[in-house]
Amino acid sequence: MKYFLPIFALLLHGCLYFNEKGVSGHLYDNCQEYYDECGIYHKECPPNLVDYSDIKKGVVQIGSDIKEYVNPSTQKAVHEPRCPPQ
Repeated sequence: MKYFLPIFALLLHGCLYFNEKGVSGHLYDNCQEYYDECGIYHKECPPNLVDYSDIKKGVVQIGSDIKEYVNPSTQKAVHEPRCPPQ
């Protein structure tokens, strides 16, 4: 079981590509760039598997959850003895 993760990572190594906005399943951005009839430039790209902005939001959320959990000012003191009387 301990060898599963490295082998799994090696198998997916050729399937995941890091680009400027996230992790994609394509080596190149298959973006369609065009100008419409008014002369306005458009660029439409397929979605990534994971966007870096989503990763950042998740890390910030986990960090705030940890701060809330560890913050001593919001924790209530428990005045129960740790060991039961004998």
